[in-house]
Amino acid sequence: MIMRRLYLKALLFLGIIGGIIWAIDLSGMFNPDMENFHEKDQWDSFYKFTESNDVDVLLVGNSHLYTGINPNHLSCILGANCFILASPGTTITDSYYALKEGLSKCDPKVVVVETYGVSQTRIRELTGGELTSEFRSFSSRKSILRKLASMPFLFSIDNYLSALSASIRGHDMIFKDTELIKKNLDGKNTPFKPKSLNLGRFTRFTTGITDKTERLYDEEGAVVDGNKFRVNKENYQTVRRIERLCERRGIDLVFLTLPMYEKHVENYSSWQTIMSRVIGPGQKWLDLQSPYDHELFTRECFEDTRNSNQHMTAMGALIADYKLADYIIDEVKPELPDRSKSRDWRQMFYSEKGYFENYTIESVDNWNFLLCRNVDVMGILVKDCVFLPYGNGQAQVFMRVDKKTDIALLKDGLELFMRVVTEEGESRSRLVVRMTPGINPRGHYSLSSEMMEMSRPKSIELEYIDFP
Repeated sequence: MIMRRLYLKALLFLGIIGGIIWAIDLSGMFNPDMENFHEKDQWDSFYKFTESNDVDVLLVGNSHLYTGINPNHLSCILGANCFILASPGTTITDSYYALKEGLSKCDPKVVVVETYGVSQTRIRELTGGELTSEFRSFSSRKSILRKLASMPFLFSIDNYLSALSASIRGHDMIFKDTELIKKNLDGKNTPFKPKSLNLGRFTRFTTGITDKTERLYDEEGAVVDGNKFRVNKENYQTVRRIERLCERRGIDLVFLTLPMYEKHVENYSSWQTIMSRVIGPGQKWLDLQSPYDHELFTRECFEDTRNSNQHMTAMGALIADYKLADYIIDEVKPELPDRSKSRDWRQMFYSEKGYFENYTIESVDNWNFLLCRNVDVMGILVKDCVFLPYGNGQAQVFMRVDKKTDIALLKDGLELFMRVVTEEGESRSRLVVRMTPGINPRGHYSLSSEMMEMSRPKSIELEYIDFP
């Protein structure tokens, strides 16, 4: 009887403690900085998007993926819905559970798995910042049952409570960040909301490797040695589980290795050999590290760092998007729906990155300007040319040229002369549109101008086109 009372008292005590923690969690007192919590924003957006849209290409991975692929741009290239579910600093095991939850909300034709999380890192042994990243990834997912089922595979038992409770994870804010606690209690710690359609992209790097870093590569050599690459049994088995999951669902699976700068990695053949064994024969694998595209993956495509973990820039991502799209179309050959025929899809992606590279301006557009359509200029078959004011005092011109045109005529670009009417009066403007290496839609050539300083004009008229 005495022992029973002790047990009841212990249970009551634990219940009181649990209730207090639950109440503090509900208050959000120890929430992290929500403005930088892009993993949560990503999952919130995914659940909202899949309420009324299916996902045709679902991509999972870590920070190499969400900086190296732009899903909005990829969607425009494919005429499909693409979404990235990725968290920084995580392993392939985390990607597997993200994929499982993602597949509970959509039925993609293709799953793309980024391979950088395949390594010798054991996810249950993570500490410090890497463990914090895993907590953030875990807490961002929505399905309570799936999260509970995944806990034994993601965390050691002593981290279970921290995984489940923001209060336990963040209680040290009392000593480190009282300002954030105050923001939480005042309701001012609100998430950053992207202005454009959020399909999982998180842009971090917009400028490439500098001359200074290039000299360091030349003086000190590569940072990553492929001879040291290893994969543990846990991650090997997780790759098999992903393959079986996609096979059961009838989903085409693609493994994707995004590149790091050519001087960043040495002995990559050893890395490649191990990865080929892990992935196994017969699986689709787009390896952009080797063979390395020296012409397109220039130093402008990579983060300016010699740390071991190097990411791609926004420019590098646009090139990788086209390479992945071509691989999906030519090698995987899935039956993707052509959503670009849907007015709803066009409205959703209208003016997103890559839209005007691939599609024409709508007949009713009260913001952008159609300069010309279906004209033959000295043998150059121009499908259309549009002027795009971006609302921030900048503008750009895109031109689509039929591929029946001799590409040699486009080698140096085209010179456009325009008559522009603004609030200040009328003026003439000249600019050059050129093809960007690696930006190559399948049905036409895409030419664009550099970004120019110009607010939205009252009217703009293309007077003539010439060679520079």
